[in-house]
Amino acid sequence: MKKMLKAVILVASVSLLSACISSRAYVDQQYHKASYDSIQRLSTPVPVKLDAHFLRNGQPLPAVDNELRGHVERTLRASGVFTPTSDANVSVSLGVTANNIADLAAARAKGFGTGLTFGAVGSMVDDNYEFKFSFHNGANQETQAVYQHAIHTAIGNTNGPAGATPTTLAEAFGRVVEEVVLNFVKELQDKGLVPR
Repeated sequence: MKKMLKAVILVASVSLLSACISSRAYVDQQYHKASYDSIQRLSTPVPVKLDAHFLRNGQPLPAVDNELRGHVERTLRASGVFTPTSDANVSVSLGVTANNIADLAAARAKGFGTGLTFGAVGSMVDDNYEFKFSFHNGANQETQAVYQHAIHTAIGNTNGPAGATPTTLAEAFGRVVEEVVLNFVKELQDKGLVPR
C-alpha cells in the first residue's frame, strides 16, 4: 500500500511540475509573404459574407470556429479591402477552413518526457496548419487557394527557431491567421478579382 501511495504521489508531482514548465510559441517565418503595406486599400471596402470553420486532423472542432472567424474578420477590416457583413443580399462571399494537422500522441510523449526532467530537457512541438480559401466575387468569378503555416512551441529548456520572437500560443494563432488572410487578399488583388 505504501508503494502504491508513493507511486501516486510521484505521478501527481510530475504532472503538477510539468504544468508549471514554461512554453513559448513561435510563428514559422517562411510563410509570411504579404503585409498590410503590400495591399491596396480601397476607398470603399467590398462587403463580404464570411464562412469560417476550424478542423483538427480533418475533424470539425466547432468550439474554435468563432475564434478563427474573429481573426479573419479583424484582418479583412484592417486590410481596407473587405467589410464582413451578414447581409443576405450581398453576393460576394469568402470561405475559410483551417485544418490543424497535429500529431497529438507525439506531442503528449514529448510533454511527458519534458515533465519527467522538470523542464531540464526541453522539447519542440509543431502545429502545422492548412488553410483553404474559396472566394466568389459576385460577378461569376471564383477562385480557391491553399496555404500552409505552422506554429512551433518550445517547452522547457530548449531554444526556439532562430530569429523568431516568442509569444503565447493564442497570439501565435492570431498571427498565423492574419498572415494567410493577407496572402489571400493580395492574391485576389493580383488576379484582378477585387479592385485595387
